Amino acid sequence: MKNLKQIFDTIFPFAITILLWRLAAPVLNPGGILAAIPIFYYSFMRPRAEFLPMAIVGCLLLDYNFGTMLFWTGMFCAAYAVHYMQTISRPMLLIHDGLAVFSMFIGGGLLILSAWAFSFSAIFTAAWMFAVSAVGYLVWIKLARKF
Repeated sequence: MKNLKQIFDTIFPFAITILLWRLAAPVLNPGGILAAIPIFYYSFMRPRAEFLPMAIVGCLLLDYNFGTMLFWTGMFCAAYAVHYMQTISRPMLLIHDGLAVFSMFIGGGLLILSAWAFSFSAIFTAAWMFAVSAVGYLVWIKLARKF
């Protein structure tokens, strides 16, 4: 039984990232944005060295769904570099289980994308994606505390 739990703990971050990306739906998971939650969580909150390549692949998959070329991957790599080069960013992750930092990461990216499109529908879509991802992150944190 213990071996099964270890296998599940090892596979879970990889499988849930792919699953959330594949379950992209226009209303509940626009563009597969919910895949950013495990990418952020297992890269910054509970860092796992073996997950970094999957996080980059997950960001590339987000780029594919959004129709961007290396945008989310670049955002992730920049955030990852800043986080590990600056020691002042670590205490920010402890505030509200990293919700503020996650919101800055996702919100910043969506703000740039909506400003680039420069239309009211893009701004509305970005606001909806931000709300969906923030609520998804809160649910993720609640579940992470239980398990």
